[in-house]
Amino acid sequence: MNISSILAASREQLSDKWFIAIVTLVVYGMVTALAGSVVLGILVVGHLSVGLAAWSLNVARGQELRMESLFEGFRFFIHPMVAYLLLAASVVIGALFFILPGIIIGLGLSQVFYILAEDPKRDGLQALQESWNLMKGHKTRYFFMQFRFFLLGLLCVLTLGIGFFFLMPYVAVSNANFYLAISNGGRDAFDAEYIV
Repeated sequence: MNISSILAASREQLSDKWFIAIVTLVVYGMVTALAGSVVLGILVVGHLSVGLAAWSLNVARGQELRMESLFEGFRFFIHPMVAYLLLAASVVIGALFFILPGIIIGLGLSQVFYILAEDPKRDGLQALQESWNLMKGHKTRYFFMQFRFFLLGLLCVLTLGIGFFFLMPYVAVSNANFYLAISNGGRDAFDAEYIV
């Protein structure tokens, strides 16, 4: 599956669900912002990220949308917190050795919360290892997809921020579709040529 088909599928999946998607992502943003302190953030952000991944996977699979999915990460307290701490530490350490290693590590570990959303009993370190293995041969494609979102984010600034209400659900569902594509062994010619 290529980037264009992932993005087209995401737009189709959100076509009649924009209102609930926007409300859900606003709630996610507000709860994450309220957990702005370092200690509270460590306790909450990993769990909310697992919940957002679960919600996004539900949209991508055409299942019922429930805002309660955002809080599914709290069912197993330790695993999302460990995964979040290890992910954050890995990216920071990688960034200390210049920017590029931090980006590569961030791309390699980008699927951690989807893995935990599908199997909440999985240990945090195991989820990081699985994400790294899952992203082999897919980092470049994922980078370019995220770069498209960055460019769309710049355009959202021109709408005085209103465009972000639509961009955030689009990004969340597209990332879920990307996870589903690679977790089912999907590769394309682009990856074969540009492996990071």
